[in-house]
Amino acid sequence: MIKLSWPELDENEYNKDWENAVEWSYSQWVEDQTDKTKIIRTLFLHWYVYVEDMCKSLSDSQFLNRLKAISSMGKENLHNDIDFQWLYGYVSSINPELFGEEADYSRVELDGRQLIKTALIKEPKNIFLQMLEKGTGSLSKYTSWKKQNSKGLEEYSEANFSGSTLFDEYFAEIIKSRNGK
Repeated sequence: MIKLSWPELDENEYNKDWENAVEWSYSQWVEDQTDKTKIIRTLFLHWYVYVEDMCKSLSDSQFLNRLKAISSMGKENLHNDIDFQWLYGYVSSINPELFGEEADYSRVELDGRQLIKTALIKEPKNIFLQMLEKGTGSLSKYTSWKKQNSKGLEEYSEANFSGSTLFDEYFAEIIKSRNGK
């Protein structure tokens, strides 16, 4: 797993200028739809801003169309990339309604979970991927596992999600909050 640095987007996120961040990242992605950083960061930003209702300049259908277009391009170009696998797996398993039609929600959710497992197979010792995979199962087992692995998760978070981007802050908080802190 690598850092997904994108200084121009980072600045918009740091300033909490969500509408400009969404529009700018999307326009940059449209210009280069195969760039890993652009796909992953634009997908995550659009997902987060939509779910948290932080941008009023786009309609629901515009956001959903963008999410589906970005994720489709990611699946086409990054289907074997571990970073795309875990991120798309995570967002699509949490919010399958954003990435498929109503009749497909169960399939989208299961496909998302499978992508997380596929990423974990590639890096079986990656504690963050282990956490994401455990999160698809029983809450009590997940909570117990996180308590037992809290130190390793904290170290992983410090090494990989210590920046000031929305992406880093979100996943650092996921690690921290589910540790019962």
